[in-house]
Amino acid sequence: MRPLFTFLLLLLAAGSGRAQSWTGLAHSNYGGTHNLYINPASLADSRQAFQLNLAAGSANFYNTYLQLALPAKPREYINGNQELRSDYFTEQGGSGPHAASITGELRLPSFTLALGDKQGIAFTNRVRAFAQVTNVSNNLARLARYGLDDADSLGLADRLAKSNSFTLSGGAYHEFALTYARTFTPNQEHFWKGGVTVKYLVGLGGGYLRNEGTSYELYGSDSIQLQNTKLDYAFTNPDFYDQAGFSVGTLYGGQRLGRGLGLDVGATYEWRPDYEQYEYRMDGRTWTDPTRNKYRLRLGLALLDVGAVRYQQERYVRQARIANPGTVRIGQLDTIRIDSPDDLAPTLQRLVGLTEQSRRFTSGLPTTFRLSADYRIVNHIFAGLLWTQSLRPETSVGQRTVSSLALTPRVEFGYAEIALPIVLANRYRQLQLGAMLRMGSLLVGSDNLGGLFGLTTTTGADLYLGLGFTLNKKRIKDRDKDQVSNKLDKCPKLKGPWECQGCPDQDGDGVRDTEDACPTEAGPAGNKGCPVLEQLTAPADSLHLLPADSLHLLPTSPAPDSLASPTESLAPPTDSTTSPTGQPATVAPVPPASEPAPAPTAPPAQQPPAQQTPAQQPPVPTGGRKP
Repeated sequence: MRPLFTFLLLLLAAGSGRAQSWTGLAHSNYGGTHNLYINPASLADSRQAFQLNLAAGSANFYNTYLQLALPAKPREYINGNQELRSDYFTEQGGSGPHAASITGELRLPSFTLALGDKQGIAFTNRVRAFAQVTNVSNNLARLARYGLDDADSLGLADRLAKSNSFTLSGGAYHEFALTYARTFTPNQEHFWKGGVTVKYLVGLGGGYLRNEGTSYELYGSDSIQLQNTKLDYAFTNPDFYDQAGFSVGTLYGGQRLGRGLGLDVGATYEWRPDYEQYEYRMDGRTWTDPTRNKYRLRLGLALLDVGAVRYQQERYVRQARIANPGTVRIGQLDTIRIDSPDDLAPTLQRLVGLTEQSRRFTSGLPTTFRLSADYRIVNHIFAGLLWTQSLRPETSVGQRTVSSLALTPRVEFGYAEIALPIVLANRYRQLQLGAMLRMGSLLVGSDNLGGLFGLTTTTGADLYLGLGFTLNKKRIKDRDKDQVSNKLDKCPKLKGPWECQGCPDQDGDGVRDTEDACPTEAGPAGNKGCPVLEQLTAPADSLHLLPADSLHLLPTSPAPDSLASPTESLAPPTDSTTSPTGQPATVAPVPPASEPAPAPTAPPAQQPPAQQTPAQQPPVPTGGRKP
């Protein structure tokens, strides 16, 4: 019994509840799949057409009880040049309660894909592991550090210790997720978008120990007295991985230990006071430039990790509860032996008594609310603020994210980015300085540089890195800058309007110069781009015979038939015409060339000329045959 008791106490002091890392990348416009874990709405209207995460990982440790003060640089101990001594660990101080956390995450191949300008989808795939404890009293933490043998010297023996409620949880699970996001408004001053992620979870193993107020008193190093015992525990038997015929199918198939569902939802608002500056004309329509960030201020809110993993397996899952309101004294702890996980329940039944046993338990996800703000100061310089608030109670079973507040100034380009997060971590009590560097899809960062490099007294450490492949969005190419894309431009080296498919049109008549018979004069396409001249024609019923004395023969020879066309211009007579003999003569209208001209009509003798108004006088052809 003593080894088990000591082991549990060591776990209580070993590991904070900071389950979230990657703060330096939280506001990036080029984070790809990593940004989805902050807010799924970031997928819509992103700067990336496609992003593939090949592999990424993070590790985080923090506690509020012990601190490490190394007299030499950390690499000296990593290389084995210096010995790590127990007296380098000192208590941080304070009366507790204390908390601790060890978390790790492996982000496996995942991708994001933009669907046009408004939508995007993503598939993400990661394994998460954690061991966390909350509400550990200061006395219990000291027992975990020094052991039961030093209880007398610590002043912890022969006294009743109360207020010992704590929760120890651990586990690992594989998360497969699909994300969909879209914009709700076009490019305008007030811009909105949202996203949702649905998760399928496979439990890889876990367990918990929860004390709801049991009081204890130590007698020497081998006896303990329990009062009002209220404990419950659960675990998955590690023999699951040693069973005969174990394979990947066993882990994910019908014999799996547990499974569950999860959900993330998020929304983003962007203030774009200069949104029109990011629009351009191309191929006869208005486009929004996808390569540029258009917001001056961006606000985001997200509810993350709603859900749980339910472990239920008849052979390898155990759960039990102890509820004994009386006093139980257990002596000779050295003689209690537990050789396998299956020995735990019978032993506790014999010593304390079990009130409930089952083959199932539930481990919750680290449900979190996040509020973010990102302000573009000028060009590529930004400042972001991220508030993280855990929504999972400290007494609940499962993984937790402890509340924090981070201010992150950064310089961001499509190909590179650097950020320097200043984090008020672990319930806003610990100030940390971090850094993140991204070169393309290669990134490395830490939210706690002091702990990572031993720059300060260390209470924890944090590190994350990743490698991927990215295709950023591009503006439509237009080589000759004529607002016709290279893909549709028939004259890619010469400027021309969209109506002519990018080919020159000097006169602006919509007919390409190469097809325009009159390139400097506007005309319809049906006339090969040449202007149409107006022609005057006289209807047949407007022609009348005139008195002989009102017209005179023209002293010309007969004109060719080609000049006797009815489409020739007609003009009213202005002077009287006489024959060579001085006698008046009349001229008949010239019929169309397809018909023979009628013989001239002789003028009547001594008939006075008829008086006609100008409107009644028929036009005289300019050419015709001599009568």
